[in-house]
Amino acid sequence: MKARKVVLFPTPGAGHIVAMIELAKQILRHSCNTLSITILQINPPSASPLNSAAASTHAQAVAASGLNIDFVELPPTPSDDAPEGGGLIPTLRYIESQKSSLSKTLASISATATVCAIVVDMFCLGVSDVPAELGIPTYVLYTSGAAMLAFLLYFSELDRKHAGDFRDLKEFLEIPGRCPFPASAVPALMQEKNNPTYRWFLRASELFSKVDGVLVNTFRELQPRPIKALKDGLCKPGLRTPPDFPIGPLLGLGPATESQDHECIKWLDRQPLASVVFLCFGSMGAFSPAQIAEIAQGLEGSGQRFLWSIRIRPKGAPQFSEPKDVDPSEVLPEGFLRRTKEKGLVWPKWAPQVAILSHPAVGGFVSHCGWNSTLESVWFGVPMIAWPLYAEQGMNAFELVNDLGLSLELKKEEEGGELVKGEELEKAVRSLMEGEEGKKVREKMKEAKNMARKAMEEGGSSYSTLASLIQRWTKEGSCNT
Repeated sequence: MKARKVVLFPTPGAGHIVAMIELAKQILRHSCNTLSITILQINPPSASPLNSAAASTHAQAVAASGLNIDFVELPPTPSDDAPEGGGLIPTLRYIESQKSSLSKTLASISATATVCAIVVDMFCLGVSDVPAELGIPTYVLYTSGAAMLAFLLYFSELDRKHAGDFRDLKEFLEIPGRCPFPASAVPALMQEKNNPTYRWFLRASELFSKVDGVLVNTFRELQPRPIKALKDGLCKPGLRTPPDFPIGPLLGLGPATESQDHECIKWLDRQPLASVVFLCFGSMGAFSPAQIAEIAQGLEGSGQRFLWSIRIRPKGAPQFSEPKDVDPSEVLPEGFLRRTKEKGLVWPKWAPQVAILSHPAVGGFVSHCGWNSTLESVWFGVPMIAWPLYAEQGMNAFELVNDLGLSLELKKEEEGGELVKGEELEKAVRSLMEGEEGKKVREKMKEAKNMARKAMEEGGSSYSTLASLIQRWTKEGSCNT
């Protein structure tokens, strides 16, 4: 009898491949290793925003870990056929140019193993017809939350309802399962109807109806309203709504001792319990010199302890190129490091975010509200201040503040402005660490942490959902783990 296998097809961006690898680990755990995993890899154009050295390093570590996971690189697309240029659309086109390679690779795998299912990343939706034509059950891993999934499924309906661009709308948008939100929170690349990215997501909204199911990186207790709207079929009026499977949080936490010797952790070891505000803005987060000066002013004025991961994007570099390490003395206001040395640490390069958020000295998190960072904050019970920068972060931030009560809001300088003034950051940090609003958010986050842990325990909502799905794939009885 052939061995049984699940194939995973992630996009190579850090937040996507980490979630997909964690899914692989959970599948192995639930199937008691009766399933093996093959992860397909592609190498996107060098200028792609999904290209990430951190993602590559993470994959290499897993490949060498001894787990029953093998990595297969799809043959490269001939240079004559490969789309040129950076940005999301050339990357999406590049992924779709892999259809022939994907078909051949799946056929080759199927010759020696029974492929129970393939799980593709949401940015790989454009190739989902390939496994379907081969008779392989096809699922999508949605690496953001259920509210964003509800929005994306409902996107075609919003397109029908609103003739103009979202950027011109003054009213709030209404979709099933979440509070009305300002049109300005919609990702910038989805604001204008003539934008190629808008049209891609419009197509993706329809393609979801054709897959066998969507695995969502969330848990029922965190987002009950959008999950119910999805299950009730309210997000695809007149069309099939794919079954959704909340199986999160999928987090690449790593060993507890992994970063104990890091300088940031050693510094935190010397700080009082829950006294430090951590500022970190993801693998692509970077600020202008003017904004860095405002952050410094706000932190110093707040009087709170802080750990600030600061990185810059060189002048003229593409918007979504990876930020660079920086010499703090070259970008911070004169005397700032000297005046704050007793209370703050500025870390001018990559910081071990998971290890920092898990540290008992950390009492608050100023975050860009990327979904992985949000789930990490929930997992460790660290209340947030929302500072969205790009992509779906504005919608995540609105949900965290208004729907879930897990974050305080940080207001921009003016309507449509990008600068956050130092006084606004100072006010938010003080409120989070000392005020009544911060106390409410802290209590809400404590509840969310407890629910997240229970969801992943045996018998919990996410544990049971994934166990049931794997039982469907293997058509064998479940086992004790």
